[in-house]
Amino acid sequence: MKVTLRLGIAVLVGVIAAWFTFQHIPPELSRAEFMAEVRAGHVHKVIIKDEEVITGESSTRGPFRTAFKKAEDAKLVTELRALGVEVIFEKSPEGLI
Repeated sequence: MKVTLRLGIAVLVGVIAAWFTFQHIPPELSRAEFMAEVRAGHVHKVIIKDEEVITGESSTRGPFRTAFKKAEDAKLVTELRALGVEVIFEKSPEGLI
């Protein structure tokens, strides 16, 4: 009985944690959608995390994310800055391993 109760509580906590995690992941925009928002002047700042993902907020669509591919997006940062978008680079802290 105690094992079943503990297992049930553990599953419930896991489900709640997963729900909170996925609630805070912004929707993904395609590159075309992202650039349309930028060109329309709805995006003023983006963060490029670990040279893999761009996150930001559109004044019309809210928070978003889109892929960043370093090799293919060499000119993207220059283009964004030319369009008045502040570009910030962030790197995740090194893991414990």
